[in-house]
Formats: sequence, C-alpha cells, structure tokens
Amino acid sequence: MTAIPARTGRIAEIAIFAVLSLAALVASARIGLVPANSENGVAVIFAPWTSAQTSIERATADGSRFVRFGGLTSIAVVIPAAADYAGRMLDNGAWLVVDPKVLAACSAAISILGTKQ
Repeated sequence: MTAIPARTGRIAEIAIFAVLSLAALVASARIGLVPANSENGVAVIFAPWTSAQTSIERATADGSRFVRFGGLTSIAVVIPAAADYAGRMLDNGAWLVVDPKVLAACSAAISILGTKQ
C-alpha cells in the first residue's frame, strides 16, 4: 500500500477548503443580494466577457426596460416586467441579480480605490 506524501495531502486539503469557501461565498451572494423590491429596478450581472449587446438582449428578453449599464457592459440595470425576474435571470446565465444600490456602493468603492491623487 502506498501512502500519499504529507505535502501532497496538505495541498489537496487547502485546495478543497478554498473551493468550498468560494462556493459558499457565491451561494451566499446569489441568495443574500437578491433585491426584495424589484419594482425599483435590478442590476443583472453577467460574466465579465459578455458583450454589451448580449447583456441588453438577455436582460430585456421578456420585455423588461433597460435603464443603464452598471460600470461594466456586462452589468445591465433594468426595470423588470415580471415579479419572478430575478429567478429567471439566475436560471438563464446571470451570475448575480442585485439591488442597484448595492451595485452603486461597490462601484463607488472601486472608483475611490482606483483614483490617483
């Protein structure tokens, strides 16, 4: 019987811990950041490599009204046409659906960190 070297076992444990931590973070964000009142608008976050045209098409496919982009062209802020919009977007490839105020706070923090003085 061959034993796994201690170093390889330790690296595997760290990798598994990192993957599980990332999965928990993503699951928490998908559940916790869904807006309670979507009538005022939602920010739909797609993969960063999603084009502006694709973001708009996906976000407004059901007749929802496009408002603006949210910092990146892969983030579309829309006024949903139906109450179950967030769930449908998550099922159709959106990474997150959040309250636009959350998005604005993140954008402001990023712009503050990115400014040169």
